[in-house]
Amino acid sequence: MQKLFISTDGGVNLKGLTPFLSNIFSNDAVLHNSAKETSDLMGRMSKLKRMSKVLSMAFVIFIQIYWYKFRRKSDADWEKLWEKIGKRFRKTLFELEGLLIKMGQLLSIRADLLPNSFIKQIQDLTDQVPPSEWEEVKGILETEWEGPLEQYLHTIDQKAVASASIGEVYKGVLKDGQPVAIKVQRSNIQSIIQTDFRTLSIIIWFAHYFAPTPKGFINFKVLYKEVKEVIERELDFLKEKDNLHNFQERFKDVEGVKIPDVYTELSTSKILVMEWVEGIKLTDEEGMSQLEINQRNLAENLIEVSFLSGLSWNVPC
Repeated sequence: MQKLFISTDGGVNLKGLTPFLSNIFSNDAVLHNSAKETSDLMGRMSKLKRMSKVLSMAFVIFIQIYWYKFRRKSDADWEKLWEKIGKRFRKTLFELEGLLIKMGQLLSIRADLLPNSFIKQIQDLTDQVPPSEWEEVKGILETEWEGPLEQYLHTIDQKAVASASIGEVYKGVLKDGQPVAIKVQRSNIQSIIQTDFRTLSIIIWFAHYFAPTPKGFINFKVLYKEVKEVIERELDFLKEKDNLHNFQERFKDVEGVKIPDVYTELSTSKILVMEWVEGIKLTDEEGMSQLEINQRNLAENLIEVSFLSGLSWNVPC
């Protein structure tokens, strides 16, 4: 057996040092793998918990609908049931946050497919999620840009200006002094999406074959496909960048319409860098009242822009 000898003058005899260090690093590797396995296990448990909450909510709703169908409840009773279902649905979405909030928002505008008493309970859903840790955001930026932040930015605020399920926005200043809005995709969003879509596909399959809804009332498969397509488009920031370029070209001669510039060289599928533009929300009544603008004219301009945008809305039959 080799030994490590330490001389009386403090020197170290390297004989036997190699297997000694090898054993230490081997133990570190075991600990590292153990930590990774624990993290993976926690992640799987979190996904299972997320799936179980959504599935349990869905199956309770199905049972309630079947019961009302069996008892031949009146229209007034059905209205109350859908209101109750909407409240439960809303509560679950707020508990789980993330992508489910986005799904709820998309469902809230489909009054052509879902009962009005249900829609009322989810129509004011806001997609607000706690921001990520700054080190996590910084890591994504540096990975996507393949270099340190100082190489591209003069400064960047570490506190998010806005934070939602898919991404969050930070205010930064480029090297030339231009203020920019930097939209960063959440690091774990792909994993959450896979879990939520897997869960939703189970619910949609069950609803399609077993939900006691009138034939043709709700096309669950079309609804699922539409939600999936919309969210997958939002995940690719390069598509959003292209849309901004298209809108800039389309409205370049329209007075009163401002489309933010996009910094193509800094934008990727996970990062979108845009010109920083100050603005006021239409729902901010106090802020809007301070503007020297006729609100009727503003509404007419918005309608005109909507038609000029050339967007097509596919409503499934």
